[in-house]
Amino acid sequence: MKPGAPGYVPWEDPTVPFPANLGLTWWDCLVSPDLFFDRVDWDGPLSRPLLYFLLLAILASLLGLFWFLWDPWGLADDGGLATQLELLGFFLTPFLVLAMLGIGTAMIHLFAVLLAPRHRGMRATATVLCYAAGIGLLTALLPPALGYGDPFAGASSPGYLAVYMGFAFAVQAWHLFVLVLGVRRAHSTTTGRAVAIVMLPVGIAVSLAVGLLLVAMALVAIAGLPV
Repeated sequence: MKPGAPGYVPWEDPTVPFPANLGLTWWDCLVSPDLFFDRVDWDGPLSRPLLYFLLLAILASLLGLFWFLWDPWGLADDGGLATQLELLGFFLTPFLVLAMLGIGTAMIHLFAVLLAPRHRGMRATATVLCYAAGIGLLTALLPPALGYGDPFAGASSPGYLAVYMGFAFAVQAWHLFVLVLGVRRAHSTTTGRAVAIVMLPVGIAVSLAVGLLLVAMALVAIAGLPV
């Protein structure tokens, strides 16, 4: 199989052993997403991209669990409620991320059907989301910024929070860029249409989240009024 041919993605190539195929696929999608999606076999089974997605989601969750148990912020409680909730979240990771993948795929594919005349099926949309999701692993490599504590300096410092939030924003922006490239290639559409296909669902999700937050704040304020 020559480079650039469909199925040359290391994760989809049976001649590349594990875990090298996992690492190479993650790196290729991260640093050269346009070339990466040119090599995806859009007619192949979804099982391979889905397994890739689950493995990286579990790895990211495992890193989060590691940072919590390492406890640079003093939040772990020797097997108490906080630790039990963290462990529960880790074991529920496959179910939660699959639910999020299903919702995200449905929303993005709806706009792909509306805006991309030569669109492929929903499997292609899910494949893009599965491979692009690995970009988020970058954020998990750093200790989460909980409050203003600096886990490396051991003292209260807004510096780490600023660095972490800036890095997380850059990772999220790159993730969206990779999604746009993947959607453009998967559904044989223009860059402008691909941007709309990706960003319209994001805008709807953010609007709903803000709306729910405002409703919650209003209910709390009403509950505090004297009767």
